[in-house]
Amino acid sequence: MTKMKLLSLLLILPLTAARCSGMDTYNTMIIGDMPTAEGGVTVTWLGTAGIHITDGRTGFLIDPYVSRFGMARVFFGRPLEPKKELIRQWTEKLGKAEIQAIIVSHSHFDHSVDAPFFAREAGAPLVGTESTLNIGRGAGLREDELNLVSPGQAITIGHFTIRFIESAHGPVFGKVPYPGAIGRPLAQPARAKDYRLGGVFGVLISHPAGTILHHGSAGFIPGMYQGVRADIVLLGIAGRGDTEKYLEEVPLRVKAKTVIPVHIDNFFKPIGEGMSFLPASINFNEFCEAAGRYRSDFTVRTLPLARSVRILPVNGR
Repeated sequence: MTKMKLLSLLLILPLTAARCSGMDTYNTMIIGDMPTAEGGVTVTWLGTAGIHITDGRTGFLIDPYVSRFGMARVFFGRPLEPKKELIRQWTEKLGKAEIQAIIVSHSHFDHSVDAPFFAREAGAPLVGTESTLNIGRGAGLREDELNLVSPGQAITIGHFTIRFIESAHGPVFGKVPYPGAIGRPLAQPARAKDYRLGGVFGVLISHPAGTILHHGSAGFIPGMYQGVRADIVLLGIAGRGDTEKYLEEVPLRVKAKTVIPVHIDNFFKPIGEGMSFLPASINFNEFCEAAGRYRSDFTVRTLPLARSVRILPVNGR
């Protein structure tokens, strides 16, 4: 599919999909405010797969992306200049003291373009594959500000233990976008296609209050979570293939109590414009229908955009 055809499809689909967007369903599932629990874990969803996780003492970011470039800029290969003032504002809002690491699950632009600048603002290391670290090097981070991790490795941040599990990226219109690795420092601004995939991680986050699995891309390696357990799965659903198989290999495999869809929103518009679904690749109602067949196994909940809510410990399950 050419860039022009893809762009035309994405521009037209919001008009035809509005009648069945599933936003009413989404809104009824949003996790509300809960009393603060001693030792509990709170998350703030920044859109896409971007999550801030904290227990009130320590915390970290995964895949933060707030610059939000327009569709035309991305698909026509124009340079993507990270919005450093916006990144600074979000760092202050989340609290520098509660950002001890910036973790990147894979190196596509919507997961990594802002990451080195969050690292600089927070004074925290950038954590990821060699491709991710080359993005950091291109942004001017020093080697002692970079933390290379490999599948199977774990790091500790406060009371959190974070384990990196090898995963795969889901296809978009039949193929994985921007494959390959970033083999040398990537100077910014760079084009979307310069942010090559690199390796892909599922990120398992263990804490005394419970366990969270961040599975940001809707691909998987069959059996990758054999023997893994998680109370909550943050499940990327954009571009998924067979929903039934996906549910079997991720939330059902880890025996999750709660499934929270992420990478579901339209990341071509600013966060301040509110939540709407990413055109062409969500079909939220179909996801809910498939997940509903497993209501005895897990509950589907959704996150408010850009607002903190407590998700651990899991209540009532």
